[in-house]
Amino acid sequence: MKEKNILTKLAYRFHKLSFYFLSITLYIKDSNDSHCKLLRPFVSIYYFFKGSIINLQIFFRSKLYFGYIEVPITSRCTLKCKSCSNLIPHYRNRDDFVFQNILESTKIFLKCINRVVFFRILGGEPFLSNENLKSLLQLVIEDNKVQRVVIVTNGSIVPKDNGLIELLKNKKVIVSISNYNIIDSSKLVDLLIKNRINYQIKHVENWIDYGEAIYRNKTDNELKKQFKKCNPVCKSLVNGEFHLCPRSAHGTDLKIINDNNGDFVNLLDKNISTKDKKRAIIKLLNKRSIKACHFCIYGVKKPIKIPVAEQIK
Repeated sequence: MKEKNILTKLAYRFHKLSFYFLSITLYIKDSNDSHCKLLRPFVSIYYFFKGSIINLQIFFRSKLYFGYIEVPITSRCTLKCKSCSNLIPHYRNRDDFVFQNILESTKIFLKCINRVVFFRILGGEPFLSNENLKSLLQLVIEDNKVQRVVIVTNGSIVPKDNGLIELLKNKKVIVSISNYNIIDSSKLVDLLIKNRINYQIKHVENWIDYGEAIYRNKTDNELKKQFKKCNPVCKSLVNGEFHLCPRSAHGTDLKIINDNNGDFVNLLDKNISTKDKKRAIIKLLNKRSIKACHFCIYGVKKPIKIPVAEQIK
């Protein structure tokens, strides 16, 4: 795919370079070594320019150039986190999402867009659904519109499927381990190192409180102010529907949010052409608020930090 826009080219090259420095910068951020502390200001500058270039090229280039999309493949998880932003504990029957819907909607989504920098596969715990994970990985690795594939895991499951391990070795893939200090992920790390698989460990000290998924009856003006402060970046693809954020996606899927406002695009609707779906995505991206904001407190005031991964007993 040829890129004519110089800003897009710059962003692409920057991402390619930054991928190789990712583990180094994470180490510097978390290390107590005195030399690493001296380097931290440079790491901050690095992240500032990285974010700036992403935002500039997305703003100037196209609404259909995505910095980020997340696709959950299962609601099964080895944890039961009280304040899970994706509302996974609300799923009574923990199971894999209908995989044919995931695969088909991903194909349609990729036809509609120009490029996605980070394609994040998560759950629940994605390594609980290895067969589905393999099929989706194969698809996005081969698609040139996908720049990086990130698998988000809590580190509790060590994959044993050789076919999956071979796919994880692809240079396009990185395994992102969320370290909540309640699970020993050393066995997974050993496997990744042994097979020379790209990985990162994200030490998470706090979560941000999004509030209970309950209706809050806000005014239109309140919703617009909240949405503007939130500026959702975590675009989500759940069960064939494209949403602006995980709370909208999972809240709608769980029937907590009865969405009749057109706050998502049904990519599996066979009565709508790909061209019209592309227009619908752009229209959704131009919205100034969505119904899901009634069910969320992020952006209403200063972000509230809460204990990370507190388990439901």
